Amino acid sequence: MLVEDLLNLPELDLRVRVRGRVDRPIRWVHTIEIQAPGRFLRGGEVVLTAGVWRTAGITAEAFVADLVEADVAAVGFGLVPPETRVPEEFVDAARDRGLTCFVVPAEVAFLQIVEAFVNTKRAEWERPLRRHLAQHDAIVAALRIDRGVGTVVRTLAKQLGEPVAVRVAGGLVAGEVPTPNHSLPLVGEGLAEAELLLPRPTDELDVEQQAAVVQAMPFIALEIERTRAVRATELRYAWELFEWVHSGAVGIDTIRTRLHSLGLPADGPLAAVVVRTEAPDAVLQRLGDLLGTDGVAAQRGGEVVAFARVPESAVELARRIHDSLDSGVVHVGVGKPGTASDLRVSLLQAAHAAEAVSSRSERGWMTHEQLSSPALLLSAQDPELLAATSRTLLGPVLDHDERRSSDLVPSLAVFLDAGGRWQEAAQRLHVHINTLRHRMNRVEELTGRSLSSTADRVDLFLALRALRQS
Repeated sequence: MLVEDLLNLPELDLRVRVRGRVDRPIRWVHTIEIQAPGRFLRGGEVVLTAGVWRTAGITAEAFVADLVEADVAAVGFGLVPPETRVPEEFVDAARDRGLTCFVVPAEVAFLQIVEAFVNTKRAEWERPLRRHLAQHDAIVAALRIDRGVGTVVRTLAKQLGEPVAVRVAGGLVAGEVPTPNHSLPLVGEGLAEAELLLPRPTDELDVEQQAAVVQAMPFIALEIERTRAVRATELRYAWELFEWVHSGAVGIDTIRTRLHSLGLPADGPLAAVVVRTEAPDAVLQRLGDLLGTDGVAAQRGGEVVAFARVPESAVELARRIHDSLDSGVVHVGVGKPGTASDLRVSLLQAAHAAEAVSSRSERGWMTHEQLSSPALLLSAQDPELLAATSRTLLGPVLDHDERRSSDLVPSLAVFLDAGGRWQEAAQRLHVHINTLRHRMNRVEELTGRSLSSTADRVDLFLALRALRQS
């Protein structure tokens, strides 16, 4: 409170006789009537007096001089009936010293002035606490509407008037990263790598901003820990769901109930997703962030599996997931969308698709639609096993070609690709049809298979395909 603020209070009706430095802050309001009052003052006080000291022969000049020497902020002279005027020598002494001097009317008690000052100071003292409580209430109110770290960060940014962010283990959790930024570690269980990113160091923030940061930090830590706890529960529920679906050990009603508890529609459309990766932990985190409330994911061994809503098509879902996993080698498989009762087939399709694409490229994706070929399903098996099986069947033919420099294997491949049409195959090979018939007879002799049998043709076709891919 400044001297001018006290003088302007209408309920006190103080009349200024000498206007000195009215912009000075008031330390306290003190009533004193003794000789040499300065020894009891610390400076910055407003002194109230009724002039009782005059009975001890103290002059106004001496009294005021001692007040000025003690560096008081102002002096007020209270009128006590029958006295109706302030002694002019008192006013002159204050004027000579440049000390603010005012008159306290007879109907105004000194206690009223003290109370007015205390009430104003109390409001000043309470203001930071009220702001602190208001900041607390603002965060609590925001969290009632929308739980999460982002809510606290947005509220804090509004209070600071500048962007802030929270980063955990090197990844941004919420907010807008200020440029430049200064990190402030968060304190809490499991928060060793969590930090609040501020636009300036804390010692460069003003008092109110520092209070806002201190107020927000426990809420941020609490929301991070709460989110982790919820996420851990969701992961456990999701893992159980995948186990149930994969094993077929529970009824469809149980599957539907678990889907509902995880926020997913039991009536679909939902598709299974399987991601093969060397970094399942990172992929699980990224896939969980990508799907949000539109899916659930869990880690099963070295794979990450998910059930996801399919707003567009399985192809678009597979491409979007694959493109979002932009680091490392990943193979994404997506099954056919359907309802809760279709999830087991979708999960098997997704697993086959991921396995098939992993055998063909360094990274990529495949959907159930691309698994319509039984040959592709077979190619999803272990490459070494396929190659060994194929060589067992075609070994004699391969040995014959190697020993005699013949072309039985290439001729067999052309014949099968031509659908068993002799003339077409002979033309492709640029040989006489009888030459081709002789070669195929020799293949039948060496393999013990008949090219007139559909089953034997399929076996030979798949064996040739496996050898090409080995």
